[in-house]
Parts: sequence; C-alpha cells; structure tokens
Amino acid sequence: MILLLDYDGTLVPIVEHPDRAKIGRQEKKLLIKLSEKHTVAIVTGRDIESFRRVFGKIPDSIYVISSHGSKVFRNEALVKEFSSGKIPDLGELMEKIKDMKGVFVEKKEGCFALHYRGYRGDEEEVRKVFRDFVVKHPPRKVIEGKKVLEALYTDQDKGRAVADFLRLTGWNGREPVIYIGDDVTDLYAFRKVKELGGTALFVGEEKPPEADRALRNVQEVYSFLRKLAP
Repeated sequence: MILLLDYDGTLVPIVEHPDRAKIGRQEKKLLIKLSEKHTVAIVTGRDIESFRRVFGKIPDSIYVISSHGSKVFRNEALVKEFSSGKIPDLGELMEKIKDMKGVFVEKKEGCFALHYRGYRGDEEEVRKVFRDFVVKHPPRKVIEGKKVLEALYTDQDKGRAVADFLRLTGWNGREPVIYIGDDVTDLYAFRKVKELGGTALFVGEEKPPEADRALRNVQEVYSFLRKLAP
C-alpha cells in the first residue's frame, strides 16, 4: 500500500506558529512501523528545513515530499528535484506587515505563505496586503488555506506531487493508494488519487466532494493508521 500523508492538520494539529507543530514520539514510532509494511510519504507545503524543525530526523524508511512536490527526500538525502520557480523579493510585503502582530511570512522553495492565525485585527486587511502584493508580482497560483495565504511561483502542487512520486517509485497501478489531508492544498492530491483509483480521506467535519470519506480530527487519523500497522 502507498500511504501519502499531509503533515499540518493531519499528523499534527494546526497551531498558531508552524514551528510549534511538533510530532509526538509515539506518533512518529507509528509512522516508522507503518513504513515497515507500506510505502509511506509525507506530503507537505513546508520546505525541508521547516519540516525537520518539527519532525526531527527523517527515518530511513519514510519519504518526505516537500514544498508542494518540488523535492523528494529519503534518509535525509535529496532523491529527486522537480521544477521550482523563483519567488520575488518579499521586502515590500514584510514592510507592510511589520506592525501587524501575529502576521508573518514563511519563505519556501517556489512559493511563500502569509500566516495570520495569531492576528487579532481585521483579517481583510491582511488579505488586502497579500492581494496588492501578488497583483504586482503575479504567481502561477494562489491558495487560501486555514488562516494562511500561499502564492506559488511554480507549476508544482500536491496533485502533481502525487503523480511524480508514484512514477518515481515505480508504482504498478495495482497497489492501493491512500491520501490523507485537511486543507485546500490537499484537494489537488485528492483529485489525482481518485483519478488513479485510490482513496482520498479528508480530516475535518465537512467533507469536500473531492474526498471519499472524512476523519474528524488528528486523533481519528492515528486510529485509522493503527489499523494498517503490521
């Protein structure tokens, strides 16, 4: 079986600052155990440095697909790099948000994210600053997630990431594929997985049409994964 797992909101709860989203020791052990029987890949919008800060050392048996599919890592090493666009100078944006407490920019490979989960002011002000910036510096795609706005300057998204990864690992078309995710960025992966005959599981209360079924929260994700462990 191929298990493709989003990180934030799926393997760990959503928190105010991305660097606080650390995985628990027992949960990490479960992922390692799963990888003894199945192919396990964590698919994240984070770049690899941000991911390592919250996950720690990447086990030899687990793949990490970072930056919406721009790079694939295993055993702490880069396995494959796909197309990655160049983001513009973010100085102007940083200047605009410097007095907005709780708003910050996360730079990634080929994209950037504007987080405002901790902002207590008018959220429309944050969205306007973001819109004004991307009008001047048009990305290939804009994704609005849970209190985060992402501008992608690359063709990669999680749907392409899934297809690229399956080709990279020599998927035979018969082995079951499961994708679990919670956010708008994961909808691209849901569509691709279902197109390939796999199963898409959404984490949250309101299942989108792109998903086959829902798991209500992170705890239900781990309950589901334990059933697949050897």
